[in-house]
Amino acid sequence: MNKVITSVRILTTTHNALDGIMLDMSPSIVVTAAVGLLMLLGLLTFRSASSDNNLPGVPQFKGLPILGAMPMYFKHGMPQLLSKLIAIGDDGISYVNIVNNILVSLHGPAMVREVLAYPEQVASREGDPGRMSWSPFYTLRRLIGHSLFNEVGPEISNHRNVFIREFNTTKSNSEKFDSTAKIATAHANAMTGEVPTDEVDIRSSADNFAIALWGETLYANPNYYLGGRVLSLSEVIITLVGNPWPSVCSEAKVRAKVADVIEKTIGNLVEYEQENPSASLKTIRNLSVMTGGGLTGLLSKFAFELANFNLFGGHHSIGSNITWAFVELDKHPRCLAKLMAEISSVDTTDFTNVNSNMPYLDAIFMEINRLYPTVHATVRVINREIKLDSSKKPVILKPGMLIYLSYLHLHTSPEFWDPDAGVFVPERLLGGYQKDQPFMPFGYGPRSCVGYKFAILAAKQYLVTLLQTHQVDVKDHDHEMRVDTLLETTKPVAVKVTHRS
Repeated sequence: MNKVITSVRILTTTHNALDGIMLDMSPSIVVTAAVGLLMLLGLLTFRSASSDNNLPGVPQFKGLPILGAMPMYFKHGMPQLLSKLIAIGDDGISYVNIVNNILVSLHGPAMVREVLAYPEQVASREGDPGRMSWSPFYTLRRLIGHSLFNEVGPEISNHRNVFIREFNTTKSNSEKFDSTAKIATAHANAMTGEVPTDEVDIRSSADNFAIALWGETLYANPNYYLGGRVLSLSEVIITLVGNPWPSVCSEAKVRAKVADVIEKTIGNLVEYEQENPSASLKTIRNLSVMTGGGLTGLLSKFAFELANFNLFGGHHSIGSNITWAFVELDKHPRCLAKLMAEISSVDTTDFTNVNSNMPYLDAIFMEINRLYPTVHATVRVINREIKLDSSKKPVILKPGMLIYLSYLHLHTSPEFWDPDAGVFVPERLLGGYQKDQPFMPFGYGPRSCVGYKFAILAAKQYLVTLLQTHQVDVKDHDHEMRVDTLLETTKPVAVKVTHRS
């Protein structure tokens, strides 16, 4: 095992070197210093960005002189600032100054689709690498390194296609179906356990299921969730990504923890491969082979970056989908009864049935993702001046502008849906949604989610497995959404789980 760990340490060092200085401590120092100097820079080098003519004719949220909305952003975070911008942008667009930066909120469907379809040369997640960025993706890269999230250039299409083949195709997901069902059954049974309890936090249980599933799928390690280290580290990363105050110490500690977890995780994978030389390749190794890595030994750069990224992304949407599904089904017993009837009418051990022959189950998860999109908003940084063609008013987006796009607003506005847009009604999405309805829980355009089909399948399997064998009663009925870096519940969701007689 010591030889394995040594090889992984070499791998970690090699890939960190490839990532360059952006993963050292210095970026945090630079960013922290930049943020600390923003107020002074705004006073000394105040530029035209703070004038009222940045976007003529577009509603502007008036912040403080010179500082703009910076105090609100630092005190309350981006979600509250976005809600203010959406409220004043009647035509789907508004903006605000943050010192000498311009933040634009786009919340009209056509404009959102247009910006998300821009190529990287026009708008990207981080913006010009030569300037300090307010984008949360910039913070994410400092914490976990380069990944598919922020990758640009000619290799991005190839790497996305590799991931899509592994997680977003019927063939690949059918191959994962049995192992997913096995893990779902184990975690469903563990909720009652040998010592029955009155309450279980369904969000924690669902997150642990998702982490175990990723652990088994990627590394042959279904115990990946044990000890809570992966989940707690993930929560810290999420908090820091949404925090407007960069922290040198916190970010350095997170990078050290990420490196330690990945070192041990890949070490365990290599040990498993040595002990099981005839076993099928695990997904992370398969991805490595498809991107230039060997059948054994060090992973490819792409696969190593995926291992880092998986600490942040992958399990949140699964856990969130499951949690909100139980919350809403408990509030709507009629919907639960219809789902139970559908579950009883098909063989749920058959992949095709669960994947595509349960229309009411599909409608439930579509409605959950409409009302509670885990990624409730995204951001793009303009790199090249461009005219926003879909705007009702003439709008020129200029380099450096930060464009926020709210999926949550698009999903819950009566303007685009029914008058009861804020109510859980799965029937509205039976058979899908209309083309003119903005439904983007997994993004849109060339950077849409590359693994959402696997995530939805996993959530469906867990829900069906638990409901078939257990009755789940949600304790409280006052659960509300908390719009932070991701969309979550305001508190744990306590449930009582009992075996069905």
